[in-house]
Amino acid sequence: MNRFTYAFGLRIDRAHLLILAFVFLAVTIVGCTPGSIIPLGAKLQNADSAFDAAETTEVRDEDPEKMEKNRMKQQEHYDKAMALYLEVIERDTKGKYAQRAHYQIARIYKRRYDWDKATEHYQEIVALDPTGYYANEAKAGTANIRKNREVIKTKRAEYQNYKAIYENEPTDETFNIAAEALYEVARAYESLENYTESIRNYERLVEEFPEHSKAPQAQFQVGNVYFYTLYDYQGGWPAYVGVTEKFPDSYEASQAGTLLKQTAEILTEINFLKDEIDKFRNKKAVEYRKTGRKITPADMWVMGYSDQVVQNFQQIAGNWQKLRNYPRAINAYKTLARDLSHKKFAAADALFRTGELFQQNGDYKRAIEAYDALFENAPESVWRNEAVYQQAVCYRSIREFGAAYQAFKAYMSITKGDTPYLREAEQIVRQYELDQDQDGYKFYEEQEAGTSDQDANSHPGMGS
Repeated sequence: MNRFTYAFGLRIDRAHLLILAFVFLAVTIVGCTPGSIIPLGAKLQNADSAFDAAETTEVRDEDPEKMEKNRMKQQEHYDKAMALYLEVIERDTKGKYAQRAHYQIARIYKRRYDWDKATEHYQEIVALDPTGYYANEAKAGTANIRKNREVIKTKRAEYQNYKAIYENEPTDETFNIAAEALYEVARAYESLENYTESIRNYERLVEEFPEHSKAPQAQFQVGNVYFYTLYDYQGGWPAYVGVTEKFPDSYEASQAGTLLKQTAEILTEINFLKDEIDKFRNKKAVEYRKTGRKITPADMWVMGYSDQVVQNFQQIAGNWQKLRNYPRAINAYKTLARDLSHKKFAAADALFRTGELFQQNGDYKRAIEAYDALFENAPESVWRNEAVYQQAVCYRSIREFGAAYQAFKAYMSITKGDTPYLREAEQIVRQYELDQDQDGYKFYEEQEAGTSDQDANSHPGMGS
């Protein structure tokens, strides 16, 4: 009999033993810890999800205790994202996953105003791939940090010096120099994403130099930072009101008044649509799901109201876009695609819109993933062809020219008739297939390797 008896009394079939051996081998290859079994791509997506949760956490609240809890919750999301990105780096070490993980960790450190740590991770990226997309972003990030830290240092000293001079001997020149220097300090902090200090310095300019021409701009910019960067509408509201009260005759005051009216209408509509969505949830299905029972997306909604819920999510996403709150617009589309996946056309549209928003926001890797989700979940979508083209554009943007070449060719093969992008795709493919220096390597291969297609001695095979 093909049986094996272990000392502790268990008897296992040969087939079961082979399965165990295979599992052991797999674990040995990918790593011994349970977490390492998760594919790197999935782990990176989990890290991105934690980062997204931190970015969309509403911190401000009228209750100080609740506000502190919200702030701690946000930090917990960032900490989770950081830990997952570090795991990716530990496993990938020198690959493209590691580069993206370093880049995201640098973003988290920037949120914490730790410029030195952010710069360290930028430097790690450049060391891994000096000519790649993330290296270019890292170099720009490092240059931005150095430049603006220097601006803050020099302009703050200039502001302090000329303010002291103006207080002793007031002149228009010293007044202007001091105010302009303070404005530059505020702008530098804003560029560094230290929005707390940026707001503080804009407000200082308004307080100390209310007669200066930049004062209305500074007051208006405080509102802009709150609304369009921090997505904090409670914080930004009094800032815009301050423009209309302190500088009623300014151009910024007319802008602020219109903006407040429009924002109030949009936020009111979003809240109404959210309440209506909650009203259409199947309460029994929600309770069943909490107990662990599997509930289909169709069962999650009161019968006959799924189409209305779809429209509500689409309107919510569109309204967030009007407010330039792209993280919440993306979240609305992703929720629609997940919770109403049985509404095939709407779910596919939401997946495409998600990729489109990531792409518009310069997050090309996330856009590529979103378009992949569309291909996987809705391969017959009317958005498929355009998604293939846009994904090719994203690959080109992150300097993955081989993938871009294949994607542009795929777009040409599936596209019939004259479309807005077909001629452009054909032109790009022709360029990518050139081999001007006749060294055997096509233009797109040279581009990806960072070598020259004008010099036969500079080619991707040089190091081999």
